[in-house]
Amino acid sequence: MPFELSVALRYIRSGRLQTVLIFSGVAVGIVVFTFMAALINGLAVSLTNNVIGNIAHVRLEPPPRLPRTLGGEGDVRALVAVQRGNEPRAEINGWRNFVRMVEEMPGVTASAASVSGSGFIQRGEKILPVSVTGYEPGKESAMIDLSAGIVRGTAALGPGDVLIGVIIAEQLGVTTGQRLRVRSDRGRERALLIKGIFDVRSASVNERLAFTDLATAQSLFDVAGAVSRIEIKLADIFSAPAVAERLAGMTGLQAVDWIRENARLQDALSAQGNTGDLVKFFSVLLIIIAVASQLLLSAVRRRGEIGIMRSMGVSRASVTWIFLCQGLFIGLFGSLLGAGLGYGFANFLARVTLRPDGTQGLPIDPALGEYGLAIGIATVASTLAAILPARVASRTDPVEVMTQ
Repeated sequence: MPFELSVALRYIRSGRLQTVLIFSGVAVGIVVFTFMAALINGLAVSLTNNVIGNIAHVRLEPPPRLPRTLGGEGDVRALVAVQRGNEPRAEINGWRNFVRMVEEMPGVTASAASVSGSGFIQRGEKILPVSVTGYEPGKESAMIDLSAGIVRGTAALGPGDVLIGVIIAEQLGVTTGQRLRVRSDRGRERALLIKGIFDVRSASVNERLAFTDLATAQSLFDVAGAVSRIEIKLADIFSAPAVAERLAGMTGLQAVDWIRENARLQDALSAQGNTGDLVKFFSVLLIIIAVASQLLLSAVRRRGEIGIMRSMGVSRASVTWIFLCQGLFIGLFGSLLGAGLGYGFANFLARVTLRPDGTQGLPIDPALGEYGLAIGIATVASTLAAILPARVASRTDPVEVMTQ
């Protein structure tokens, strides 16, 4: 074993109480680091899932229809005014080709063409406003996991079937097997059979949305053979802007990504991330101060021993390496201990705060504790913290020590 390494280990083993205290300080700093990482990252994942769990990551929509301006004659200039809300409903024709193009793109996990619009659901004298969406057969749960949220009936839709949320069912006093009358904003009306009732843990979805098959929605909203949008889910949700830009160029359609529509969520996540980074910084600063102060005290306390080594021919570089090795060992083993304790603490909190329905009361994810990063940062920081004590120790004058 190299001389510097053996001396560094001997110094660490000799002062057991001080060694325990310094290792504990490093471990506590890493526990704070990993806990904040697991909490902030878990909260970010929870917020993101709550926001985008029931929406498409990218939507392809037809470009808005604008009136064509006829050229004027001579000095006559044509002026056109457009009254919003009276323009024809935009449609995507030839949508099957676009769906095939989307499904061939890497990173796309699901896609579904749909027709949607506003309308009313009526049961006797009770009338409720509702947004009706019709999906291709077999893709009812492609965007919203309706299958997992079904509390009565089934999510499989046939012609003339409809799925409604639990809040709508309660307000209308209906259940599966009964019929509802649906009137669209185009004046079309259909009597639909309630095939299933869902609860997706989102009040806005349970209260406002109804789902039917594509053909039924096309007849309700007078969209023959076309769709109103193509919805897409991605494996990497944060690649949505790049995918949307690429699809817009490939298809000529208007592509909307979830990030652009949820700018406030990104601001909130950024603020949370900055708060977590600040706490992590102070935990690393705690490690640096603890290691530097302990090794500086060791350098002063062992001044006589260092002077003897210097008088026996040990170079300043070797003395420097002795203290750098101490910093390295303290940072490495202290951070390993802290990472283990941090993972156990995060798991304990995750289990303790688990609600009876299986959801997390505290949005902490032990798997997102950034343990490798914490160990790496702590090891480097502890080694760098040993530089000042190492320089102090290496400058020890053996003659001055001997004459004292």
